[in-house]
Amino acid sequence: YRLLLDGARFADQNGFAAVWTPERHFHAFGGLYPNPAVAGAALAAITSRVHIRAGSVVLPLHHPARVAEEWSLVDNLSRGRTGIAFASGWQPVDFVLRPGAYADRQKSLYDDIRTVQKLWRGESVEFPDPRGVLTRVATLPRPVQPELPTWVTTAGNIDTWRSAAQLGANVLTHLLGQTVEEVGEKVRIYREEFAKNNPGKPPGIVTIMLHTFVGDDNTQVKELVREPMIAYLGSALGLVKNVASSWAAFKKRADGSAVSTDLDIEALSKDEMRDLLTFSFERYYETSGLFGTIEKCAELIERLGTAGIDEIACLIDFGVETSMTLQHLTHLDRLRQRSSIAPAAPVITQETIGELIRRHGVTHFQCTPSMIRMILMDEPERAALASLKFLLLGGEALPGALVSELKSFTPARILNMYGPTETTVWSSTFDATVEDSIVPIGRPIANTRLYVLDGAGQPVPPDVLGELYIGGAGVAREYLNRPELTSERFVPDPFCGKSGARMYRTGDLARWNRNGVMEFHGRVDHQVKIRGYRIELGEIEAAIAGADGVADAAVVLRTDTADEARLVAYVVGQPGGRANAESIRTYARGLLPEYMVPSRVVFLDALPLTPNRKVDRKQLPRPDDASAPQSGSMPAMASAADDGEEKILAVWRNALGSLQIGVNQNFFELGGHSLLALKVQRTLKDLLRRDIAITDLYRFPTVRALAAHLRDEAGAGPSNAGEERAGTRRAQMARRRAAAVERGQENQGRNS
Repeated sequence: YRLLLDGARFADQNGFAAVWTPERHFHAFGGLYPNPAVAGAALAAITSRVHIRAGSVVLPLHHPARVAEEWSLVDNLSRGRTGIAFASGWQPVDFVLRPGAYADRQKSLYDDIRTVQKLWRGESVEFPDPRGVLTRVATLPRPVQPELPTWVTTAGNIDTWRSAAQLGANVLTHLLGQTVEEVGEKVRIYREEFAKNNPGKPPGIVTIMLHTFVGDDNTQVKELVREPMIAYLGSALGLVKNVASSWAAFKKRADGSAVSTDLDIEALSKDEMRDLLTFSFERYYETSGLFGTIEKCAELIERLGTAGIDEIACLIDFGVETSMTLQHLTHLDRLRQRSSIAPAAPVITQETIGELIRRHGVTHFQCTPSMIRMILMDEPERAALASLKFLLLGGEALPGALVSELKSFTPARILNMYGPTETTVWSSTFDATVEDSIVPIGRPIANTRLYVLDGAGQPVPPDVLGELYIGGAGVAREYLNRPELTSERFVPDPFCGKSGARMYRTGDLARWNRNGVMEFHGRVDHQVKIRGYRIELGEIEAAIAGADGVADAAVVLRTDTADEARLVAYVVGQPGGRANAESIRTYARGLLPEYMVPSRVVFLDALPLTPNRKVDRKQLPRPDDASAPQSGSMPAMASAADDGEEKILAVWRNALGSLQIGVNQNFFELGGHSLLALKVQRTLKDLLRRDIAITDLYRFPTVRALAAHLRDEAGAGPSNAGEERAGTRRAQMARRRAAAVERGQENQGRNS
């Protein structure tokens, strides 16, 4: 067992995919392994990452519930690293353990595999009790993995390959009695059958077991493994039957002896048996094992890769002295690193983040705020956060509302992390609290310096915004082959007192607060100017993020409407929330001046993200292209009732840059302002050939009210007087806001 334990430790520490243990009974070779679950439990206790697999569990010898129980325990001990290859059994003597199972072992194998899989998933299954009464049971403990990684073991029978494919299972096979080309053809049939029976499921893994001993010298390796391999072949004569006829034919050609090609191996003399085993060894050494130098073994691995093999299970325990085998594992590791067959475990790639957290017992988890929001939207994923001790969030501004939501699901200490890649990732941290609308980015980590500088490169006082620069040991050397960009971003550090010191110009807006904590306030390039005002988009996003029912928000300045820039907010609503465009804009007005309130609010299912999970602002859709409806209760999207309303509505849509406008919606509540009102007034005057006053738009701020007013002035009689009065009341507030805006613009113009 020293080879088992020390070999597993080596595999665990050196990037191997799995350690396999067999089930063998009453036999000189393999008799050390009567129960792979027991061996697997031992390996689970001494390893941390390598997978622990049975190769194989002879399932007809066991009750399916017992197998599910034992391996669920191993799955817990290993934190979700188990896998089982199932076999039907081939040694009659093994079935003294369960004699009645021998006759139907092939048929029962697949039914029992399905039963084990059901129990593994937590389903209850009926079994007869001693009275013959069917009793429904579910096994314990519950495993970590939601699905059991399953292989079917085959010695080469093509029907077994097909059955494994129909089951959706992986395959474990060998080269004893099969050529690489024959295995390749079986792999092809298996892949076709698998795809037909498991649409949309990733292809199954084909694992091949090979006797393995890798060294520096082919001749030396051959002599080291000769006697152990001959003894191994002699202990399992069934393995040499397939080469016996070839040996007999070879003997006839060599010396003309009358050896029949129809052999009774049991009747061979001692010398003949030795001759047959030596012949078999030569055959297996050259064609069926990883024996020899790295270069020699790599040739076979390349052939196996071409044949469609995904994994090689290296059988190292076949009789070579333990110390010698352990010493040569470093050669095997070099072969692994060179190999083109990567350790494959597709079962992992299909797992969700929550499943991975549970399976590996994760305590520290790092991601962006955008990703953690996605996790919170799924209940099973969200539940996995309860086991975390530390949650590190970075890459984007962290809203306090998100921190508050997280604290209701996880006891983890939540850290806001800040730092660009150019300063070797993290540069400052802050223990996140719910008191902040946007969580500060904190204080610098060790050997790091943070500066907030003005346009002249001078430090600014606390509470004053400036550009953030980072100095210290983490600052990278340069952008590779980008000297101009390097000189622009990596600049001399005049503040540290060291000759040649440099700092990185982040392009981020920040300020020190009076507690000596750094606050992030968006990007320098996210500063925009609209109607004479210079504003920070991040400040608007922070305000909107606090609105009831808002899960996430991004704000951009869009210039894709004729002659007019406008602020557009893109909002992801909370599940079950009642947020709508007007409630969000009303909330924003309580925190921001009118000119910073977005003119449009567009609801999306999720904000588009870059590959590193940051908001991809370039992919935010035009407001009229956004397919998601605006949430919550909104004014009815009433259509135009006549040609006059249709003309006014067309002008509004063009000015406001939206097709989603109804005749009962307020111009100013849709984002209209004094400059747009002036533009609409002039357009309507030209289109309708009517003398329309700018004050008419404030008095009658809906399409229907304005159309009725114009009809009334033309002598068509009053229409919708109630609607006009309601529109007038709404217009009073709009006029006051517009007047304040105009006064602000006038003052801004004087200052300019």
